[in-house]
Amino acid sequence: MESLIATLEAALRLHRHEPGSLTRLDRYLHKRTDGMIGSLSHLVLAAALTVIDTGAEAISRDLLDSTPVDYAADSDSQGAA
Repeated sequence: MESLIATLEAALRLHRHEPGSLTRLDRYLHKRTDGMIGSLSHLVLAAALTVIDTGAEAISRDLLDSTPVDYAADSDSQGAA
């Protein structure tokens, strides 16, 4: 999953985003998205849109924590509880 995260991160065009900051969160992102590629893509896209809208231009762990995951990841994690 780390290489997928690196690919997604490389596609980001955020002025203040530190390269490698998402790949360092690979375990967190895997757990958060239940390992689903679509959910990972949705989470990163939602976070990127937020930082573009706010002018922050960098994705942080705090932002990812507050960004909802899509229904598939959320419903799988609910079923596992």
